[in-house]
Order: sequence, then structure tokens, then C-alpha cells
Amino acid sequence: MSQSAPVSRVPVHTYNDGQPYRPARGRSAPRSAVEDRWGRPHAVVDLACGLVGPGEFVRRIVREMRIRFYRPKTVKTYHNALLGFLRWFGGPPHQVAREDVRDYLEFMVDGGREGSWVGTQLSAIRTAFDKMCGGDVTLGLETPRRRKRLPVVLSVADVIRLLEAAPALRDKMLLGLMYATGVRVSEVVRLKWSDLDFDRMTIRIRQGKGRRDRMVMLPDSFAGLFRQLTKVAGSDGYLFPAQATASRYLSPRTAQRAMKRALAIAGIDRPATCHSLRHSFATHLFENGTDIRRIQKLLGHARLETTTIYTKVAISESTGTDSPLDRALAGRARQAPAPQSPPAAPTVGRMRIDLQRRPGEAKTADVTLQIQGPSGAVELDGIVARIQRPGWVGIELPPLEAWEQQLARLPQEQRRRIESPPFYELVRNHVARRLGQRE
Repeated sequence: MSQSAPVSRVPVHTYNDGQPYRPARGRSAPRSAVEDRWGRPHAVVDLACGLVGPGEFVRRIVREMRIRFYRPKTVKTYHNALLGFLRWFGGPPHQVAREDVRDYLEFMVDGGREGSWVGTQLSAIRTAFDKMCGGDVTLGLETPRRRKRLPVVLSVADVIRLLEAAPALRDKMLLGLMYATGVRVSEVVRLKWSDLDFDRMTIRIRQGKGRRDRMVMLPDSFAGLFRQLTKVAGSDGYLFPAQATASRYLSPRTAQRAMKRALAIAGIDRPATCHSLRHSFATHLFENGTDIRRIQKLLGHARLETTTIYTKVAISESTGTDSPLDRALAGRARQAPAPQSPPAAPTVGRMRIDLQRRPGEAKTADVTLQIQGPSGAVELDGIVARIQRPGWVGIELPPLEAWEQQLARLPQEQRRRIESPPFYELVRNHVARRLGQRE
């Protein structure tokens, strides 16, 4: 009968609850070279099972982006990009391969799409299939190169002309605040009266691009007006409420239309947008000697490289040097261009101008236009005329949204003529003559 070998008993150390000691995972603990913590159960959509259709796939991706607090604009852009890609693919999402993504991007390039557009489509596909579903369909694909364009910068004189040409007080405040503070159009329309600090002369920009708060200066040019308006509007309202309801802020698209309207009236034919006011703000600050890092903080840029683009458009010693041709022709007389006659104001049909001077205000009058349309007379009110200085009368028009119902009763050609800059100049000349006769 064989004897079994003696069993060595090693004492097992335990915690107070009886569980054995666990080896510490310190710096020298044994572990594999690469740890893959991504598994199929963690994917938003398990593409390996192949049971999810395109519609359900996009719905789950949109839900995940909302849960992760993606910007609403980003969610909408990615949603449309995924729908376009899956319609082009024509199959279930689990059959998408790397070459299919490359073929789709090549299809868009052949169609003349810009690099920024192609990059957005690639980002949407990468976010949905790779980041959220654990795939590798965009592995090796780099973001397309984009064209490097210099920003459009308006001169100080152009900015003054633009603000003077804005016919509505709201448009003057909107465009002037964008230039005075350098905020984005999506940020300025969401400003509330509670964001203004008159003691520190600052404006708080809440949850700007990148979901970051920042502080900008409160211009002295608007401080007095804002103090008066705050007493009437309260602290909870928006600076620029929507025309239909004060509980919503003004649409950025409406602000862009106001910018386009002011550019046309001012006669500025440069391809400027609301963002051009932000570019002009940064460029003029740099030309006046402001530190580039201070400008970066005011603009809310995460990287300094984004702000340094304004050093390329600022007027420096190199760009301010006289051309040798100008020096060669300095002593010769230059022929002045022949003056061009201003364009004739487009006719809008039969129109009547009613002018009513305000009681107690000798230099201010309310103006109402009655325009004859196919279905009867249309009355456009809310126009204010003021004698700003001797020999000059300025008119302030309400926003175009205030006349939306009235203009809808007129034909499209008649509405286009009413919105043209020469028509406003025609009304101003008639009002100026009427005010001059009553003095």
C-alpha cells in the first residue's frame, strides 16, 4: 500500500470578511502588452449580428449622440450624413466595408464637393461605425485637406457705413455688438439681459463653441442704452427675442439676413457675412497692438494657431509699404474717374407716404407707407424719421419680419423692389423734403 506524499499547507491570508488577499496591481504587476477593453457588448449597435436595419441604426446613433450631449447642430448634420451614406450604399449597416466608405468619399469628390464637406461626412461615418459600434471601416482614412482661405475683413470705415445703413435699431445693436465684442452669431442671439454686468463692464458668453463659458468686454457705446432697456425688458429676457414670441431668441438665419440687408443698403459689395465682423474685430485689435493671447481669450479659441491667422491679414509694415509703381507715378496727375449716376429707384406702383410729427418732438415723425397691390392697399408702418443734423434726415425701418404678413399680399416682383436699397433712399428723400417744408 503506497503512501501519499505529504501535502504542504501554505497559510492563506484573508481580509476581515474572509476574502483572500488580492495581489496589488502596481507598476510592476504582470499584465499583457496590450489590453483591449472594447467588446461587442459595449457597442451601441452590434453590427456582427446583422439584425438592425438602416433606419433603426441611425435612430440609435442619434440617441447616443444626444445622450453624450453632442451639439444639436452636430446631431442634425451627422444624422443627415448617415442617411445619405446609407441611401447610397443600399444595404444593411453590418455589410459596410472599408472600401465602400472610400468609394463613397470618391463619389462626393467627383461630384465637386469641398474638402470641408467630405471631412464632415467622414467624421459622421467614423463616429457612428467606429467610435460607437467598435468597427474599423474608417481605419487608415485621414481627414481631407481643406483649402486655406484668408478671412474677409472689413475696414473701420466699412463697419461704420454698415452700422449707419442698418435701417432697424435692432439690426444696429445686433451687428454693432458682434463687431464690438467679436462673438459668434450663434452666441449673440442667445444673450440674455442677465448676462450683462454693468459694474464690471463685461458680458458672459454662456456655453459657446466647445461648451465653454467666457467673458468679453461690454462696450461703452452700448452700456447706456442697455441700462435703459434692462429696466423695461427685465433680467430674464433675451436681448434679441424672436418676432413671434419673446420666450425664444432670434434665429441666426434672421441675423444673417439683417447683415445682408445692411450690406446692400451700404453699398458694400464684398462677400462679407456675420462672421466677417468677428474677423474684423480680431484684426483691428491686433493692428492696434493688442496681445495675440488676449485676442485668443476674447474669441474663445482653444488653440493659438487658430488666432494667428489674423496676423496674416492685419496691416503691418510689409503690407503698408508703398508700391514702386505708386512712387514712379507720384509726380504725374491721375485722371479722376467719371462720376456715375446713382441707380434709379425701382417703381413699386402707386404709393402714398403719410407723415405724422410726434407731439413734443420737433425733429421726429412717424411714417406710414400705403402701397397699392392687386388685392388692395397694403400699409407698412413702424417707420421713424429723425432730423439727425441740419440738412440730413435719417429713417429707421422695423425688421422685415414685422412686415411679413403685409408683404405676403404683394407679388414677388413688388416685394423684391420694396426690399431694394434704392427704394429706401427714395423714401428717405421724400420724407426729408416733407420734414423740411414743415420747419
